[in-house]
Amino acid sequence: MTNLSQPARSRRTLHSQRGMTLVEWMISLTIGLILLAGLTTLIARQSSTQAELEKSSRQIENGRYAMQLLQEDLQLAGYYGEFSAVSTLTVPTTLPDPCSVAAADLSSAMPFSVQGYDSPGGTLPAEFAACPLLAANHLDGTDILVVRRADTAVVSGALVPGQAYFQAGLSASGLEFNRVISVATSTAVDTAVFTLKKKDTLTTAALRKYLVHIYYVSPCSVPASGSVCSAANTDDGGTSVPTLKRMELSVQGGATRFVTTPLVEGIEKLQLDYGFDTTGDGAPDSYAKDAATVGAWADVVAIRVNVLARNNERTVGYQDNKTYTLGLDGTTTATNDAFKRRVFSQLIRLVNPSARREQ
Repeated sequence: MTNLSQPARSRRTLHSQRGMTLVEWMISLTIGLILLAGLTTLIARQSSTQAELEKSSRQIENGRYAMQLLQEDLQLAGYYGEFSAVSTLTVPTTLPDPCSVAAADLSSAMPFSVQGYDSPGGTLPAEFAACPLLAANHLDGTDILVVRRADTAVVSGALVPGQAYFQAGLSASGLEFNRVISVATSTAVDTAVFTLKKKDTLTTAALRKYLVHIYYVSPCSVPASGSVCSAANTDDGGTSVPTLKRMELSVQGGATRFVTTPLVEGIEKLQLDYGFDTTGDGAPDSYAKDAATVGAWADVVAIRVNVLARNNERTVGYQDNKTYTLGLDGTTTATNDAFKRRVFSQLIRLVNPSARREQ
């Protein structure tokens, strides 16, 4: 009996341990594919979200950095070391050439710690004839700002030939506190030019670099060919990136000239509102996009800076038809080009011109 029943139990055991059917395999595969598709979608969305967060972070960082650069320079505008009698200087009756490298022109422009140009079009102002700035490298409809001041650091060591220097101190008689702006011609202190003394009337007064900074927005950061931004929007690797740039008085090849430096990418608009002090108390009494007269540039004591920053890369499916307010310049509407944008605004006091009027 035992030997006959053993094969039957073995057959039942084998029958109960058979493999999965084709239908079960298909169901398992379908569930697996659904889970895989869900995970893929989740990862793709997370990657897209992370990419957009990075774009937004860069945009905010660029906007804030642009404002910081302008703020730091504007708060030092009109700084001329120990020389504070700027109000006694003759105010120019014509706009100074912002790119002149002549010492006499640099000196006569001192009363204008800032000088602005409101949204020049396709043709740059006549004062820019001597500038290395070409119309194609300036973004139409954006402001140009000129800042003049002396460096806060005192020059130590040999002078750089071709560098413009500023000196404030007592004259040879010891009765007059004056200033000298000159371009160095040798590596040593030019005793024929920089003759002002400290209060002891014996020691040569300190020298500082004389600085002229010209801020503007360019259609591209790095031109695809040569030094001119392309009108076909093909710079910067295929899509031109508007960039805040600065021309600054410097030395290149042993000669005095203006050198251009890209500062912040993604800056699409620069609009400035100037605060004019008409009562002489150091506080702005009115704001305007431009000076009513040439001499009014000497009355600027504050500037409201408006910057429109955009992403450097497009966001697929994003439609930007927003309207952005940029101070007194009014509003500007985006062209729905899939770039995200953000406005940065800040009121900056020109510490040196305003403080001199408060005394």
